[in-house]
Amino acid sequence: MSTSGGYRGLQNFINEIRQCQSKEQERARIDKELANIRTKFKSDRGLSSYEKKKYIWKLLYIYVLGYDVEFGHMEAVALISSTKFSEKQVGYIAASVLLHENLEFVRLVINTMQKDLLSRDENYQCMALTAIANMGGREFAEALSGEVLKLLTSSSTRTVVRKKAALCVLRLFRRNPDIVSVDTFALKLCNLLQERDLGVLLSSMSLLCGVVSHDPQGYEVVIPKVVGVLERVAKGIDIPQDYTYYGIPSPWLHVKALRALHYFPVIENDTVWTKLQEILRRTISSAPIDKNTNKNNALHAILFESISLMMHLNMDSEVLAQCVTLLGKFVSIKEPNIRYLGLENMSRLSLVPEMMSTIKSHQEQIVLSLHDPDISIRRRALDLLYRMCDRDNSHEVVDQLLSYLTTADFAIREELALKIAILSERFASSLKWYIDVIISLIDKAGDHVSDEVWYRVVQIVTNNESLQSHAAANVLRKLQDGSSHETMLKLSAYILGEFGQLLQGSGRDIFYLLKDRLGSATVLTKGLILSAFAKIATR
Repeated sequence: MSTSGGYRGLQNFINEIRQCQSKEQERARIDKELANIRTKFKSDRGLSSYEKKKYIWKLLYIYVLGYDVEFGHMEAVALISSTKFSEKQVGYIAASVLLHENLEFVRLVINTMQKDLLSRDENYQCMALTAIANMGGREFAEALSGEVLKLLTSSSTRTVVRKKAALCVLRLFRRNPDIVSVDTFALKLCNLLQERDLGVLLSSMSLLCGVVSHDPQGYEVVIPKVVGVLERVAKGIDIPQDYTYYGIPSPWLHVKALRALHYFPVIENDTVWTKLQEILRRTISSAPIDKNTNKNNALHAILFESISLMMHLNMDSEVLAQCVTLLGKFVSIKEPNIRYLGLENMSRLSLVPEMMSTIKSHQEQIVLSLHDPDISIRRRALDLLYRMCDRDNSHEVVDQLLSYLTTADFAIREELALKIAILSERFASSLKWYIDVIISLIDKAGDHVSDEVWYRVVQIVTNNESLQSHAAANVLRKLQDGSSHETMLKLSAYILGEFGQLLQGSGRDIFYLLKDRLGSATVLTKGLILSAFAKIATR
């Protein structure tokens, strides 16, 4: 609150609040001050300009501390109507913070805001635009959108005002999309995207993104202008030093322009398409890794947005393969944010069938990401392995996931177990392999395997005589190795009870292995174990 620096009473009040030893003491001091301010506002004696501003600043401070302020709104509105800059400034700040679109008081300031928008004082215009953007609802949009649009599109308006006007239009558009007509506004956006001033251009690009995200139909005319902006920033043409970030020409504008193109399904103009392809190719072919973290972040923001746009526009396989190779390098970088984005974008590229072989070449590095300290990276690596699994590499991927299952933390085990079960059934090269995988899965993560999974194993083994002795031997080994999970016991009791006789001389071992686990088993599992005992005894 630098504006309030000259108010000694306010400074003393703030100091007293900071010195309070408890919440109750603070509450008592706040209540006392609110009562004092209320009395002053109701007093017949007119308050001086200094007193009005001081008390409004106090109310603002109380409000930002989290206390309700139920009065003082009219006094703030009255300050907005003042002809003095200092009073108008405090009034606008207070209104922006204390008022919202559903309050009756808001209607009282619309006329004053309209006058300030039409005034020639850029300070008044800027304050009004800021307040409208903060408070604006449908009523503001209907009453003031015309004046705000005029400020935005007028060549005589100062650039600082046009920047605020663009963002104000975006706010009003989000509250009421009907304030603009596609037929006329698309052409106005085209003109705005040819602005030389980077501040106005950046605000206009934000406005464009907001408008086309709602509905891009009718705005295709802006595509050549957006590509022109991309070319300008990519080549660093006419970019002031103020908008250069660590030697990168306006990365914020670059990213916003790329994002704006995401909302258009196709680019029909061949000349524009060729130019865009050249820009995107140049971006991915010159993607250096800099030692400076801030510069790296900006470069990677542009790069990842470019790759995302290439996938959206379905560029040729050669370029996408180059993207995969580049993403493979990022997956091995130490910076976790870059690794995450690399895995995420590679996962999206895996949806393109032609890219699968290129992605598979990075399988080893992706598997290493399963052991990353960051769980979000582990999840992305798991998703990518799941997507890139097919009949050619299913055995390898499933074995790697089963191996990872023993060390995976609890937060990811359920998802991991489900993916293993799905992949093993979808890409089973043989029923024997499938049975072995599911038995290992139940042994390692029984808590996360539903009953339907072991029912499926029982069904397959029962209907295939060639698998019965193999399955019985497998579950017997698991019991001998100490496995005692409830689901494992159910499966073992059933299979060994039905097919244990196929394992010559193992009846006694089976009996004692199941007997040792009988006491800790649930009622259902005990029933299966006792049923197995009965079958063993009758043989």
